[in-house]
Amino acid sequence: MTLLKYKNIDLFAKLEEEELQALDQILTERHAAKGETIIRADDSSDSMMFLLKGKLRVSLTGSDGKEFVIMHLDQGEFVGEISLLTGEDRSADVGAIEDCTLLVLSRENFMAHTKRHTGLSQALLRELALRLRKTSLKLGELALLDVYRRVATTLRGIAVIDEAAERKVYVVDHRPTHQELSAMVGTSREMVTRALKGLEEDGHIKIEGKRIELYSLPL
Repeated sequence: MTLLKYKNIDLFAKLEEEELQALDQILTERHAAKGETIIRADDSSDSMMFLLKGKLRVSLTGSDGKEFVIMHLDQGEFVGEISLLTGEDRSADVGAIEDCTLLVLSRENFMAHTKRHTGLSQALLRELALRLRKTSLKLGELALLDVYRRVATTLRGIAVIDEAAERKVYVVDHRPTHQELSAMVGTSREMVTRALKGLEEDGHIKIEGKRIELYSLPL
């Protein structure tokens, strides 16, 4: 395999030729057929794999046997880095969605490589930091979505029908403060403020002073 092919691997794109030549000596090529399981959760293997060709699926299987897909990996991406760095068992299943060609780097060879070259380890740390940031943002979005629904449910619980309105509408005439609402919902005042703003921007509620009109809520 020529060094040029390594440029298709994201983590290798900015490595010096000397380091690529060193990696060429320790990487082994592996082929996986469509439908083949490459890694099983709880396996004790500790190698990292770079996807040279094909597509992978990373998933978890629940106690009920149902599969939950975490992500799909395309050409140039990698998998197995956690076990490579920690030496711990695999945390997820990895299967081939289509025929794949992978480059395998063992933990032993990786550790020896990092003593002489720093490019790969630095690139890996940067990528892990980016993944962690994306995960944190996603968790924040999920947390806000949960609060969004809880605030909507709480408002619906204290609202009454406005008999004077031309159409059926629920209202809260003396809405609680953000602090009071946060205690009712079980979250921070800041999260309640963001949720109320989101509900209003999405057209679910209308806030006028102490009055809130409720329309179609995401309960």
